[in-house]
Amino acid sequence: MKSQKNNKIKKEKIISFLLFDVNNPSSIKNCIKNARENIRMVRTAVTLEVWNAINSTFHDLESNIQSTKNILKELPEIIEWVKKQVNLIRGTILNTQLINDGYDFLILGTYFERADFTARIINVKYFILLPSVNYVGSEVDNFQWSMMLRSISSFRAFKWAYGEEQINYIKIIDFLILNMTCPRSLIFSVEKINHHLERLGNFYKQKTKAKSQVKLMYRDLKKLNANKISDIGLHEFLRCFIKDINLIYSNLEKKYFFGTEE
Repeated sequence: MKSQKNNKIKKEKIISFLLFDVNNPSSIKNCIKNARENIRMVRTAVTLEVWNAINSTFHDLESNIQSTKNILKELPEIIEWVKKQVNLIRGTILNTQLINDGYDFLILGTYFERADFTARIINVKYFILLPSVNYVGSEVDNFQWSMMLRSISSFRAFKWAYGEEQINYIKIIDFLILNMTCPRSLIFSVEKINHHLERLGNFYKQKTKAKSQVKLMYRDLKKLNANKISDIGLHEFLRCFIKDINLIYSNLEKKYFFGTEE
């Protein structure tokens, strides 16, 4: 529901809401704050380098980034800062953390979020941004695909994978859904989730619904190609994928965090 203070849609309000609004649980400020609080509660389970990376990001946001006077003018710098800090934190985790069950949970969070985000942004482009089916394959369509690739840091990787061929609907499906060499693809994330759930199952010597479900999802994805997904309908495929990946995450929570899995 739209709040009274946001009843008029303006660019500055949207940006501020997404970046700094404490009432938006998904704002960048809240994400960084919650990450710091979660790490602080298990302080002895993470390395000093991981804590320093997250803690310094939090304080930089509080003291420097949020104090910006012209949010529109400084938005590119803010976004680059966020990307830089996220990559710093992720790199520190990968390079310093002990490879145990805690590490598996950290990495699982990354790939659940990435799978959901990639599916949603493809769906937004395909189902909402294009004003009419008559635009499919047009310059407008291809421009929007290229901007979407840039938004998930995959434009240059796409060009490496497909050369200088024109961006189109089928290549995007292949690259962002089925290409195992693309770290942003759905199948790449599902394979990683499958791998780390298998590690947790071996560590705790238990079978889980989440592991069985993601194994089946990974098997089905490997059988698909871009044309089959196109025949199913990209929107319908993505809608089912988002539903299924969130069900798997819910079952992971029930098993490992809430202890309510039957």
